Amino acid sequence: MDADEELGGQQYRYIAEKSVEDLGLGGSIESIEIKIKVGEPVFIIRIKYKELSGKSTLGEASYIDSRKNGIRVTLSSEIFLGDALKALWSKYGRDRVEQIGRLEIFVSGADPDEVKGIRLSEKGYDLESRINELATRIIPEGFRVRSATRGKGTLTIIASEDPIKEEWKALAAQMGGGSGA
Repeated sequence: MDADEELGGQQYRYIAEKSVEDLGLGGSIESIEIKIKVGEPVFIIRIKYKELSGKSTLGEASYIDSRKNGIRVTLSSEIFLGDALKALWSKYGRDRVEQIGRLEIFVSGADPDEVKGIRLSEKGYDLESRINELATRIIPEGFRVRSATRGKGTLTIIASEDPIKEEWKALAAQMGGGSGA
């Protein structure tokens, strides 16, 4: 966090942390870097995330092992938790599905091979839309002029009330060790 007002910087750090938590992105976000220059005014955010692609079944998104009286599903990321629970509840009922840890679910009387084939959701998982939503929640509302750049596992957005300046693009490019906008 690089802010020319310490209190404002602390508030945006809190907003970022809370938004990551609310969207269930904790296991997918590697880092969030923010630069705030109130006097200019400009807000630059760079989100680095773990790309998740092609994980459409529980078998692809988790490790499944047999236990006494059922199976344990250990998800690779908490981003899959909501869809995994919904899918398991619809197949086995809520009384047979129990979340036993942050990334662990126990299913009573289930067959591991059958569970591996259960689809997480019909549309698949769109991490990029969740990352866009995260950025939108963090960026100040009044900063409607925006320039977004995507890289491999990164999203960098420059936001301002004014037209985007080249010097801000250069500043954004320096974030995260030289990659970005």
